Formats: sequence, structure tokens, C-alpha cells
Amino acid sequence: MTCSWMATTLDQEQIELTSVIASRLQPVEDMPDRTGAAVAAELGSRFLVRYLVASQVTEFNDGSPGRGHWVTPTAISPKDVVFWLALWSPRLKRQHALLLDPTKIDLVRGPAWIRFGQGIEYFLPNGFPKDAVVDVGTVQVR
Repeated sequence: MTCSWMATTLDQEQIELTSVIASRLQPVEDMPDRTGAAVAAELGSRFLVRYLVASQVTEFNDGSPGRGHWVTPTAISPKDVVFWLALWSPRLKRQHALLLDPTKIDLVRGPAWIRFGQGIEYFLPNGFPKDAVVDVGTVQVR
């Protein structure tokens, strides 16, 4: 069992106490709009994670309003993250992560299983404000 599998399974068990994780085939447009506070409650006040390539390390430190972002609640090792989350540009390493406080985000869709991946995702259709970025900024993951 990999750590990514175990972490995702634990997330699944926590989320499914209060919510349904949508199918991999569920279009994001059909997912219900939810508040970040509702998602935070579902996650036990945990953060959302936006994995980054090296060129994005400082790009979102001031937030990213008006631009959609896919995020996950799951801590995943860099060696698994591209496969697990079915990320674009699979040759680019994701060795950094931005932690986001969902209570500071107005609109969240999800959770859903990731199509062609193994993880759980949420979508932030309006992006996220600067105050949603957890004060540690971007962290390096190994």
C-alpha cells in the first residue's frame, strides 16, 4: 500500500461521513455550488492543497481570483502526484504545494473522484483570494 493510497482512503472515509464523492464522469458544471465553510467542515478544518510546478512557486502567493483551480485535500508525494491527480504536463515535477484555507474561499465544487487519476478533487471556479493562502506560503514537498 502506498502512502498516497492510504491518505486518499482516509480522506474518502472522512468525507463520506457527511458528503457523497461524485463520480469520475460527473461534469464540473453539474457539481453543486458549496461554500468554503461547508467544505472546511467536511474536511475537519483541514486545508486544501494546490500542487505547483517550480515556475509557479510565487505565482499564487497573492491569490488567484477569477481563475479556476483544481485542488485536493490529500497530501501526496511528488513521485505519485502527477499520476494520482492526472495532472497536465506529466513531465513537469510538482515539488511544491500551496495550502489554502477553504473557509476563506467563497465558492467550491466537489468533492469528486479524479478522472483518469486516483485522488479526490475540488474545483474553485472563482479561484481564491490572498487571505485564503495559509501564512506559510508555498511549501516544498518531498
